[in-house]
Amino acid sequence: MSITSPIIERHPSGFRLVYDDVYVTDIDDLWQAITTAERLARWMVDLTGDLRLGGTWAVAAQDDEPSWATGTITACDAPLSFTSTWHAIEEEPTELTVTLEEVEGGTRMLLVHTGIRSIFYGAGWQTYLERLAAHVAGESFLPDWDARFAALSPEYESRFGSI
Repeated sequence: MSITSPIIERHPSGFRLVYDDVYVTDIDDLWQAITTAERLARWMVDLTGDLRLGGTWAVAAQDDEPSWATGTITACDAPLSFTSTWHAIEEEPTELTVTLEEVEGGTRMLLVHTGIRSIFYGAGWQTYLERLAAHVAGESFLPDWDARFAALSPEYESRFGSI
């Protein structure tokens, strides 16, 4: 498994996506990149809230639009793992679990998103995780998230459709 080849499987509440890859940074840096609002904003989205056990978060609202996703941190063992609810607008809540492990060459990150019903999570997560890999490696990445998402979507539509 990797960013470009996740496991996609049926789950009683929808689908489960599993991304598993090694990032060329140490565990503390990767933990900071995925759990601090300032670092998340560099590669993913602006968040508001409290990213600690029991804390709630929301994707920062843009202009007059509401936040498109919110959640609650339901488990946390820094810097090894966290679990959060993930509630996108007009969707049922899902569960996101991230686990980190130091390995030769960097830090292995296992991201499991369970209960998704929209196939668009596949291309979305791959786009975000590619940006995370570039961020922690100190490399630049294309700022056009929408173009990358659009390029990846047909393959994910095919993969989800074959399950």
